[in-house]
Amino acid sequence: MKTRFLVFLYALFIVSNVNAQSRVFKQVGSGISTSLHSILQDGSLVGYLTFTELEKASKDSFNYEIVIMDENLNDIGKVKFRQQKLSLRSVAFEQDILCLAYIKSDVLGTTAKHKISYKIAAKKGYVSFFAQFINLQGEITKTFEKKADVDLYVALKEYEAGIRPFKQDIQLKNISGAGFAAFYGDKTKKSLLTFNAAGEKIGERQVKEVAATYYLHTAGDDIYLLTQKAEEYGSGYTLYGYSGTANSPTLKLPLRDKKQRMLDILGFGNDPATGKLFISGIVAGKFQENSEGNVYDIYNGAFKGIFKMDINGAHKEDVKTVYSCWADSTDNDITTKGYINSARGHIVPRPSFRDFEGNTYFLGSRLTAKKNKGALIAGIVTMPLLIPYYVMMATGAFGTYSFDDVLLMQMDKNGKISYVDSIGTEIYKRKNAAPVFQFADNCSFYSLTNPDTKTSFLIVKGEKDIIIYNVHEKKIVRKIARTIMR
Repeated sequence: MKTRFLVFLYALFIVSNVNAQSRVFKQVGSGISTSLHSILQDGSLVGYLTFTELEKASKDSFNYEIVIMDENLNDIGKVKFRQQKLSLRSVAFEQDILCLAYIKSDVLGTTAKHKISYKIAAKKGYVSFFAQFINLQGEITKTFEKKADVDLYVALKEYEAGIRPFKQDIQLKNISGAGFAAFYGDKTKKSLLTFNAAGEKIGERQVKEVAATYYLHTAGDDIYLLTQKAEEYGSGYTLYGYSGTANSPTLKLPLRDKKQRMLDILGFGNDPATGKLFISGIVAGKFQENSEGNVYDIYNGAFKGIFKMDINGAHKEDVKTVYSCWADSTDNDITTKGYINSARGHIVPRPSFRDFEGNTYFLGSRLTAKKNKGALIAGIVTMPLLIPYYVMMATGAFGTYSFDDVLLMQMDKNGKISYVDSIGTEIYKRKNAAPVFQFADNCSFYSLTNPDTKTSFLIVKGEKDIIIYNVHEKKIVRKIARTIMR
């Protein structure tokens, strides 16, 4: 009972803070600021820490305080130190050592806001990547610093607007049983650093792959970088893997199927049973031009199926991929266009996750939609007149759509897909032109696994309620009115 209660509390924390690694609290008029950060190990929450910038100690340095807490927010240690201006970007834990990664500077945040001051500071100042290693007794056991190539004059101007000086922000992950990996990008290079648990640098790679975004991940002693060429939906992902001490990637994996269709990622993490990386998501076909995510495109089969990848190592031969088209479902319950007969609608998959038994789940809203072809033709004919066209649009004459339930699908360890259950949410129905589903869907979804009981939970955050659903028991275990939490 106690375990379930803690799982429930953590679930609520995730629902409230899923998109925030840290929060900053400022004491008005005192110049003191505190940020709350999650401490992660192997992707799991193991505790928290607060990082507080206290009073100024000198012209370009500050006093700082770190308070370390366990997962139940009980204080277990405190560290005080003096350093130049620091911005804590990420925290990781391995072998009883905390690694904290900062942006450090002697001019950012301490230079007067004036062009002349910026020019003077830019000539002598610096920005660097700074890492700090702290044991559970609250002792700083090691530090590491590497100067970054930054246009300081531009960085000082952008700092006023809250823009950080690195082109790619710092990411930090623990390497199980070994130490830590850190990634960041400055003006001229992208660095991938590795450290042992003692804080000694054991490797440095220069990442040459060009992309819009980078995501650092570790599984076992392998390091991965997931890159994306553009921000738009359906853009290309490529996974790069680094094995051992190799300076260049030992794995390059473009995420496309055999027909060169884009694979859109919905699940990316370590398998809870094996600790190896898995990726899951949807196989995306072609959307109509300038209508990515249009609900009618989805209803007409723009999503071709789902996939899973088991990446057991950072080499091509270690990758096992299973593609399942909708028509491959058990009992032929799903049509080639993705219509689920037993659910009487389409699933719009959002998050995906893996359980301890090797099953991969897909969660999303149920979509029903219908076009009025006659009205669409009439709308095209009357478009030059403007008024009739906009009246028809406003009254929903062109068609209807609704997101009126939450559906759960499963791909078993052999690749067979099946519809599992309907979880339920409040009805959300509109009558108007087809929207982009990301903006129309009023639900958010999260998954959570209890490693002690090996039980998976889903948290569905609807417009009115938060639902906690036990995947293995296939039942709702708690329903909370959202008005209580406001």
